[in-house]
Amino acid sequence: MQAISAADTVILAEACTRGSTMKRTMVTLEGRVLSRDEFAGRIGLTPEELEAQFLLCLDIDGERVYPAFQIAGAGLLPGMGTVVEAFAIKEPWMRVNFMLTGDARLDGQRPIDALRQGRIVEVIQAARAYGEHGAA
Repeated sequence: MQAISAADTVILAEACTRGSTMKRTMVTLEGRVLSRDEFAGRIGLTPEELEAQFLLCLDIDGERVYPAFQIAGAGLLPGMGTVVEAFAIKEPWMRVNFMLTGDARLDGQRPIDALRQGRIVEVIQAARAYGEHGAA
């Protein structure tokens, strides 16, 4: 096994910093994140009922939080749970990144915006294909 050089350590530290910055940016792009109790209250569920839903949730500093962009009015954004259930990829941050980044399968539109327009089936198909190798 080869030892890690000082230059490699610096490169790795810089990559970790970029990753942390990217995550902080992601959670503020479309509002903020909400605690389990706050999110449940906003959509009219108990925290226990919330746990049974297919939703995007993240672990930030040991706390389970939910991106607020999943809410529309006093409930969940229509199709949100179905989209989350369709993901082949399980990594939570990659799922959030998918929702907030333009996707070729949606003509470059962000999946969250397409979902808000009611393009549920298209977003589900894009979520199923997200992370697969090959052409979009």
